[in-house]
Amino acid sequence: MKQETKFQEFEDQTQFNGKIYDDVWTERFNFYQKNGSPSSETFKKAYKKIDGLVAKLRMNMNFYAFFFGIIYFLIKGMYKGALTLLAVYALLSVILMFVPEGIVNSVSNGIGIASGLLAGMTANYTFYRKEILGEDDFNIFKGMRM
Repeated sequence: MKQETKFQEFEDQTQFNGKIYDDVWTERFNFYQKNGSPSSETFKKAYKKIDGLVAKLRMNMNFYAFFFGIIYFLIKGMYKGALTLLAVYALLSVILMFVPEGIVNSVSNGIGIASGLLAGMTANYTFYRKEILGEDDFNIFKGMRM
Protein backbone atom coordinates (compact mmCIF):
# COMPACT_ATOMS: atom_id res chain seq x y z
CA MET A 1 0.00 0.00 0.00
CA LYS A 2 1.65 3.19 -1.16
CA GLN A 3 1.29 6.34 0.87
CA GLU A 4 2.84 9.74 0.48
CA THR A 5 3.94 11.91 3.36
CA LYS A 6 5.50 15.32 3.29
CA PHE A 7 8.84 13.65 4.08
CA GLN A 8 9.01 10.99 1.39
CA GLU A 9 7.05 8.58 -0.72
CA PHE A 10 6.58 5.52 1.40
CA GLU A 11 5.35 1.97 0.90
CA ASP A 12 4.48 -0.30 3.82
CA GLN A 13 7.20 -2.84 4.37
CA THR A 14 7.31 -6.26 5.95
CA GLN A 15 11.09 -6.55 5.78
CA PHE A 16 13.64 -3.99 6.96
CA ASN A 17 17.37 -3.99 6.16
CA GLY A 18 17.13 -7.63 5.11
CA LYS A 19 15.57 -8.70 8.41
CA ILE A 20 12.03 -9.89 9.00
CA TYR A 21 10.37 -8.69 12.20
CA ASP A 22 7.13 -9.82 13.81
CA ASP A 23 3.85 -8.02 13.10
CA VAL A 24 4.04 -5.69 16.11
CA TRP A 25 7.52 -4.40 15.24
CA THR A 26 6.59 -4.14 11.56
CA GLU A 27 3.57 -2.03 12.49
CA ARG A 28 5.71 0.21 14.73
CA PHE A 29 8.50 0.59 12.16
CA ASN A 30 6.04 1.46 9.37
CA PHE A 31 4.32 3.98 11.64
CA TYR A 32 7.62 5.65 12.56
CA GLN A 33 8.75 5.76 8.94
CA LYS A 34 5.49 7.33 7.82
CA ASN A 35 5.10 9.80 10.67
CA GLY A 36 8.57 10.54 12.04
CA SER A 37 9.70 10.68 15.64
CA PRO A 38 7.31 10.87 18.61
CA SER A 39 8.17 14.56 19.05
CA SER A 40 7.09 15.54 15.53
CA GLU A 41 3.73 17.11 14.73
CA THR A 42 2.93 14.50 12.06
CA PHE A 43 3.44 11.74 14.65
CA LYS A 44 1.11 13.46 17.11
CA LYS A 45 -1.62 13.86 14.49
CA ALA A 46 -1.31 10.26 13.29
CA TYR A 47 -1.18 8.97 16.88
CA LYS A 48 -4.51 10.65 17.65
CA LYS A 49 -6.06 8.81 14.70
CA ILE A 50 -5.12 5.35 16.01
CA ASP A 51 -8.23 3.47 17.09
CA GLY A 52 -8.28 1.78 20.47
CA LEU A 53 -6.36 2.16 23.68
CA VAL A 54 -4.40 -1.08 23.23
CA ALA A 55 -3.16 -0.05 19.79
CA LYS A 56 -2.08 3.35 21.12
CA LEU A 57 -0.29 1.80 24.09
CA ARG A 58 1.44 -0.73 21.84
CA MET A 59 2.77 2.09 19.67
CA ASN A 60 3.92 4.29 22.54
CA MET A 61 4.89 1.85 25.30
CA ASN A 62 6.88 -1.36 25.52
CA PHE A 63 5.68 -3.46 28.44
CA TYR A 64 8.67 -5.83 28.36
CA ALA A 65 10.95 -2.82 28.75
CA PHE A 66 8.71 -1.45 31.52
CA PHE A 67 9.08 -4.63 33.58
CA PHE A 68 12.65 -5.66 32.67
CA GLY A 69 14.37 -2.32 31.90
CA ILE A 70 18.08 -2.74 31.36
CA ILE A 71 17.79 -6.47 30.68
CA TYR A 72 15.36 -5.82 27.83
CA PHE A 73 17.67 -3.21 26.29
CA LEU A 74 20.58 -5.66 26.50
CA ILE A 75 18.59 -8.52 24.94
CA LYS A 76 17.56 -6.26 22.03
CA GLY A 77 21.19 -5.22 21.48
CA MET A 78 20.76 -1.63 22.63
CA TYR A 79 23.89 -1.71 24.83
CA LYS A 80 24.48 2.03 24.88
CA GLY A 81 20.87 2.66 25.82
CA ALA A 82 21.23 0.11 28.64
CA LEU A 83 24.27 2.00 29.93
CA THR A 84 22.26 5.23 29.85
CA LEU A 85 19.48 3.58 31.86
CA LEU A 86 22.07 2.22 34.30
CA ALA A 87 23.44 5.74 34.80
CA VAL A 88 19.93 7.12 35.38
CA TYR A 89 19.17 4.30 37.85
CA ALA A 90 22.46 4.94 39.68
CA LEU A 91 21.70 8.65 39.92
CA LEU A 92 18.24 7.90 41.30
CA SER A 93 19.78 5.53 43.85
CA VAL A 94 22.13 8.25 45.04
CA ILE A 95 19.20 10.62 45.40
CA LEU A 96 17.38 7.99 47.47
CA MET A 97 20.23 8.01 50.00
CA PHE A 98 19.25 11.55 50.99
CA VAL A 99 15.54 10.86 51.42
CA PRO A 100 14.37 10.83 55.07
CA GLU A 101 13.92 7.36 56.53
CA GLY A 102 10.18 7.71 57.13
CA ILE A 103 9.26 8.19 53.47
CA VAL A 104 12.04 6.27 51.72
CA ASN A 105 9.77 3.31 50.85
CA SER A 106 7.14 5.52 49.21
CA VAL A 107 9.73 7.51 47.29
CA SER A 108 11.51 4.29 46.29
CA ASN A 109 8.29 2.83 44.87
CA GLY A 110 7.62 6.03 42.94
CA ILE A 111 11.12 6.07 41.51
CA GLY A 112 10.79 2.40 40.56
CA ILE A 113 7.60 3.06 38.61
CA ALA A 114 9.08 6.18 36.99
CA SER A 115 12.21 4.30 35.89
CA GLY A 116 10.03 1.54 34.43
CA LEU A 117 8.03 4.13 32.51
CA LEU A 118 11.26 5.70 31.28
CA ALA A 119 12.48 2.38 29.88
CA GLY A 120 9.08 1.43 28.48
CA MET A 121 8.42 4.72 26.74
CA THR A 122 11.86 5.03 25.13
CA ALA A 123 12.41 1.41 24.06
CA ASN A 124 10.32 1.31 20.86
CA TYR A 125 11.73 4.39 19.17
CA THR A 126 15.26 3.64 20.40
CA PHE A 127 15.03 0.16 18.85
CA TYR A 128 13.69 1.68 15.61
CA ARG A 129 16.60 4.13 15.52
CA LYS A 130 19.09 1.30 16.10
CA GLU A 131 17.65 -1.24 13.67
CA ILE A 132 16.30 0.92 10.84
CA LEU A 133 18.15 4.24 10.97
CA GLY A 134 21.46 2.74 12.16
CA GLU A 135 21.73 5.24 15.03
CA ASP A 136 23.27 3.47 18.00
CA ASP A 137 24.07 6.09 20.61
CA PHE A 138 23.70 6.81 24.30
CA ASN A 139 20.84 9.26 23.86
CA ILE A 140 17.67 7.21 24.43
CA PHE A 141 15.66 10.44 24.56
CA LYS A 142 16.38 11.53 20.98
CA GLY A 143 13.11 12.17 19.16
CA MET A 144 10.99 11.57 22.26
CA ARG A 145 8.25 13.87 23.54
CA MET A 146 9.26 15.67 26.70
